[in-house]
Amino acid sequence: MSNPSPFLQPSLAACPDGLAVLHLKRDLLTPTVLRTYDDEQLGYAEGKVTTTRYGNYPHTTLIGQPWGSQIKASLVDTGTRGRIGLHIEKGKKRKREGSSGNLRDGPAAIDDCIEPVAEHPSSPVVKNTEAAIPAPSGFCHLLPPTPEIWTASLPHRTQVVYTPDYSYILQRLRVTPGTSVIEAGAGSGSFTHAAARAVFNGYPTDNTRVDYDHSTQEHPMASSRAGRVWSFEFHEQRAQ
Repeated sequence: MSNPSPFLQPSLAACPDGLAVLHLKRDLLTPTVLRTYDDEQLGYAEGKVTTTRYGNYPHTTLIGQPWGSQIKASLVDTGTRGRIGLHIEKGKKRKREGSSGNLRDGPAAIDDCIEPVAEHPSSPVVKNTEAAIPAPSGFCHLLPPTPEIWTASLPHRTQVVYTPDYSYILQRLRVTPGTSVIEAGAGSGSFTHAAARAVFNGYPTDNTRVDYDHSTQEHPMASSRAGRVWSFEFHEQRAQ
């Protein structure tokens, strides 16, 4: 079995590699995956940092905090000079070399690009993270992921099934724990998360029966049948 979904079995506090939502104001929520290392390789001295209009929040200040906690923003140097392993050459535009008049290309041109930081969490760049310094202003609330919070954090675009809509759909379908639901595409995940919570009655085990008896047109062990949501998603990152 894969790791338990935070939408179905939330922990008491924010955990590493788990999904969390930063509540910045009434209509602004930012989801993020908590990391103990800089997986985005942005080079912040504090490790992975979620930057917002209302302050910067290193993940070291979020991990281990109980859900609902108020987290103060931290002083983070978001400029190029404040990042580890990033170096931008201040040279001028590329000049033509020699009499041939050809521009530099190939491996020699890489020197004009940003040098990447270490790619593995065990590298010294990731280990030597600095302690976060509280900022004089700015805070957020640390929230666990729920279908309602996830829907509220989505950009207000079309093709988002909002809470009143998916509540009505699930009620009309009479979805209960142990039900199987089929949808034609996950999309933003708004309806998928709500449907998964509605049908959830535990994770499948070796003794869980999910087969169907076509002769009697009923499940022989309906009480032990695990609820499932069958969907389709072509985007690998969203599917994971």
